[in-house]
Amino acid sequence: MKLSAQELLYHQSKVAYYRDEQSYKHLFLYFHPVLFRFSFNILGDKSISEEIVSDTMLKIWEMGNKLSQIQHLKLFLITTVKNACFTYLSSKKYQQSLSDSIDNEEFSSNAANPEQLYIYSEVNQRVNKVIASLPMKCQMVFRLIKEEGLSYKEVSKVLEISQNTIETHMRIALRKIRMDLQHFLK
Repeated sequence: MKLSAQELLYHQSKVAYYRDEQSYKHLFLYFHPVLFRFSFNILGDKSISEEIVSDTMLKIWEMGNKLSQIQHLKLFLITTVKNACFTYLSSKKYQQSLSDSIDNEEFSSNAANPEQLYIYSEVNQRVNKVIASLPMKCQMVFRLIKEEGLSYKEVSKVLEISQNTIETHMRIALRKIRMDLQHFLK
């Protein structure tokens, strides 16, 4: 589901002032995939990620008029999910390490021939393996910028680290990916 910035603001206002269920549904469907992927990349657990995202989305429903005061809803939601994930990880409930499984987008079979699909799959697995091996902050920076399309400034606000640190994390991630693929393609 795609919504423009104006449509997002419209639905945010309708939820804030009128408790409009249809607008809430639009916001939920728009933000859920991004928030779920982000949470899953941190936790590696689908059910816990789903629970955290649902709780976060419920919070915006319960905020009432305060919701209208949030200027960047996407950043607010990502920050809330990040904090909930880290709270979960630091709690006693957390008993397993992060999973290496990453949701991969699938290519349409009519988009490429089998050889191209195989090569894409191999390269994609290598890249995902390299990303999964990065330190957590570096991994989150890479995913937020490359997968979720956030700017360096937005990631800086979400993760509460400087833009210079963001740039350093991106350089490290890209260098490791480049080195691994260079070795893979030889």
